[in-house]
Amino acid sequence: MTQLGIIARRLQDLGFTLYEARAYVSLLEHHPVTRYELSKNSGVPRSAIYNVIIELEEMGVVSVQTSDPETYVPLAVDKLFELLDRRFTAKIAEARKTLEHIEYEPALDQFWNIVGYDNMILKAKELIQQAEKSLFMSIWRQEFMLLEKELQAAVKRKVEVIIFSFTDINLCSSTMFCYGLDEQELEKIWPHRIILISDKKEMLMGDADKMQKKKTVCTSNRGLIDVATNHIIMDITLYGNRLNQPVAATIIRMQNGETDYLGKLLKSKYPAIKF
Repeated sequence: MTQLGIIARRLQDLGFTLYEARAYVSLLEHHPVTRYELSKNSGVPRSAIYNVIIELEEMGVVSVQTSDPETYVPLAVDKLFELLDRRFTAKIAEARKTLEHIEYEPALDQFWNIVGYDNMILKAKELIQQAEKSLFMSIWRQEFMLLEKELQAAVKRKVEVIIFSFTDINLCSSTMFCYGLDEQELEKIWPHRIILISDKKEMLMGDADKMQKKKTVCTSNRGLIDVATNHIIMDITLYGNRLNQPVAATIIRMQNGETDYLGKLLKSKYPAIKF
């Protein structure tokens, strides 16, 4: 995809049609121009350019500069985003007002399927931003880099961040258990996956695949959160055993002291064995 195509795609995400996006971006590069010149430069068919210009004028992002012949200039990029921000803010407020009278009680332990890589990253950022006490993660370097800013902010607000990874990552003032392996080499045998547990109350888990629209699951189901937490604990335990590193204190914090009580039960049952 060309640079023009990438920019046009981003504008489509903001409500532009493909032709409107192409016309606006083309105007940024070449202006003032006539409709004929705009059609030629942007690739918008001549049969469609008139209506495209009308729509862009009504949106307030294109203006007529001269009348004989008519030539057009674009709204500056910073002004465009100011305009879009005001419109989206107003639309969100209107939608909220329309829906706020509807009573909705979410089901306990419900599951949300998050479809697509970008949506998965957005949900992960949301869980990190809302964390107040703890974040447990199993993650690859690629996804970590996309979430690093939010994770660093969590550390600054005194959230305990515990991360396991087979890849090479680092986050200041967090508890890290990382083998530092090359990500591309690991990709030969394993797909990217993510586990993110926020405050032991909500969890995101699944494949982190940029190429395919796979699903990740977000849930507050306690049983699944415990299973996911124990998965991370197992990886950390193996890390400690393999590299002869102390991990017990971290595991105890992750399990709310459950390990201590389990140890007492085991000692009572098997007094001759050291636990």
